[in-house]
Amino acid sequence: MVATRLTHWLSQFCSWHDMFKSGTLGVNVLPAYMQARADLGAILVLAQRLELRTGDGARQAVRVARAVPVEFDLNNGKASSLTQDISATGLSALVGEGPAVGTLAAFRLKLGRDAAPIAGRCRVVANIPLRGSVRMAATFQEISKEGRSRIETLVFDAICSEIRVMLRCEQPQASPESPAPPAP
Repeated sequence: MVATRLTHWLSQFCSWHDMFKSGTLGVNVLPAYMQARADLGAILVLAQRLELRTGDGARQAVRVARAVPVEFDLNNGKASSLTQDISATGLSALVGEGPAVGTLAAFRLKLGRDAAPIAGRCRVVANIPLRGSVRMAATFQEISKEGRSRIETLVFDAICSEIRVMLRCEQPQASPESPAPPAP
């Protein structure tokens, strides 16, 4: 059954992701995990109705709604905010006043209490007015490979969290009158 294979694949992916994060994923499984990560990311980008073009500024990575503390160095000073969404290629955040589209700004993302901030530069690509604030969208222009990898891991943490919720919801709930499922 196709649904069963997909459910198994998603469950296996989340298990591999947990092992990747903890450093226990075997080197023989790492290429399969990285390919599955790329495949799942591409599928989710398509599901988000985003374009998979390269080199022209189009979004190329799956984004997730996550509130991550971020600080920008803007022309009018520092602006602290939380991301509205984030991907390995950019983010959006609410700011009081959005700088002009095309502006380069330094940023610092804090992905955890004990983790060093990820610093870099981003380019403002859109400003969307929202009730006294501006939702500023930016693409990463200068960011370390390690920083991008940490963000991508955060994105896949969020994806696996949603997959686990979905998989729990799809499991039939046994009622007192229902017989137990057969043993394997």
